[in-house]
Amino acid sequence: MSWSLVNRGLELCEEDQTASKSRKVDAVTPGKGSRHQKEKRAAKQRKIAKQKQQEIKSLFNQKQGVSALEKYRQSTPRDRTVDNIKLLKKIDRKRTPQEYVEKILSQHSKELERRGGTKEAPQTQGKKKPQETSVFSDEDFEKMNKEWLKLY
Repeated sequence: MSWSLVNRGLELCEEDQTASKSRKVDAVTPGKGSRHQKEKRAAKQRKIAKQKQQEIKSLFNQKQGVSALEKYRQSTPRDRTVDNIKLLKKIDRKRTPQEYVEKILSQHSKELERRGGTKEAPQTQGKKKPQETSVFSDEDFEKMNKEWLKLY
């Protein structure tokens, strides 16, 4: 290849680069185009920016992992002992009227009679169990129950 051909090729490349740069500058220059075109361009830029923000958020969410402690807390059941004790106290305060209790007991006894009697164990002949006596009285049990409930 001769030196003149190489120079000519370089000149053509330089002309092409300068021509393409001038065309790009003309297309991007502000102030050209109608108002409608400017609005379209702005909307397109907003849309692209919004997409980029969503991609960034999704990348952040993917990288953020759940700790082992959080997984454990989610998998273990919650201890509801305190809640249950509160409900039991509430139930204890509200006594049902005696007429409802009697009505339920009478219905229950009628149901047992209809089924064929009570479900008590048959009595053994001649053998009587000695009566169990307790060292504590009913008052002691009531005191202990009140103290126990005060703790919670």
